[in-house]
Amino acid sequence: MSGLAIKVSNVDWNKNNLGSVNYGSDNGNNINRITTVSEKAYAIYEDYITKSERPDSQCLLLLINDLVKEGLDQKCKGLFYLASKHQNTNHIKYSIIGSNRLDLTYDQPQILINGIRSNVKSVVIFDHNKYNLGTVDSNLCLVFVMSEASSSGIDWGGEEAISHPHAFISSGLGKYMEGSLLRWDNDSISREEDKQENDGVYVIHVNKKSLVYKHKNVTINKQLSAQSMAKFCPRLMAYSTIEDSPSEGVMKLYATFSREDLTAADINKIHEIFTKYEHLL
Repeated sequence: MSGLAIKVSNVDWNKNNLGSVNYGSDNGNNINRITTVSEKAYAIYEDYITKSERPDSQCLLLLINDLVKEGLDQKCKGLFYLASKHQNTNHIKYSIIGSNRLDLTYDQPQILINGIRSNVKSVVIFDHNKYNLGTVDSNLCLVFVMSEASSSGIDWGGEEAISHPHAFISSGLGKYMEGSLLRWDNDSISREEDKQENDGVYVIHVNKKSLVYKHKNVTINKQLSAQSMAKFCPRLMAYSTIEDSPSEGVMKLYATFSREDLTAADINKIHEIFTKYEHLL
């Protein structure tokens, strides 16, 4: 497959000059000079940069290319880059892959160089996609990249009724979480099971009654007491259904992957890729 370099204005695109572009991430970090990426990855990247109004980012292009190389773009339901130098909601509301988007209601979140923060109850950020855990989304992978862990409040949650709670809080200090980092129906991952520093990359894979939790060097496998049959539209950084406080953490990236053929190897690769770019974006 032929390749294209990142598109940056005022650059010599002569084929002998490809690979000479060194355009850093949005926070000013740089990695090695880019050579080529697949045409598919470049097309995804160009579409996202256009609709989000973001400046070019070499690291973001390389993240997309890594996902495309593994075929994970075809299993991605939403991929949101939540960090920016600018308080521009267009920068955060569009999915990098596909047509999913975040719906922001009431006040805007703080958009920071390392992610979004919500310190007020009126900030509500909905993942526009509706997830059906009983059927098409029973094989679901969630990704949270926390630049700063919560000191309290819910980082992510979604449910169709109060009897079907699903929530994630990176500190385990949610009022209704009882020391759990993740609550999934009647099951949970407790803070005692993962005592690492609670920032970083979290990858959570739920496949019917099987749960895999990955965070830094910890991997936890659990059999759930029952398959969740809930339908929900998740929300970030606030979770009023159980009337907990909004998150006080900072989330840099949020992603969802779901397809029947999502595999254990895919989950390991997702964790590897997002860990690779955690500090580059």
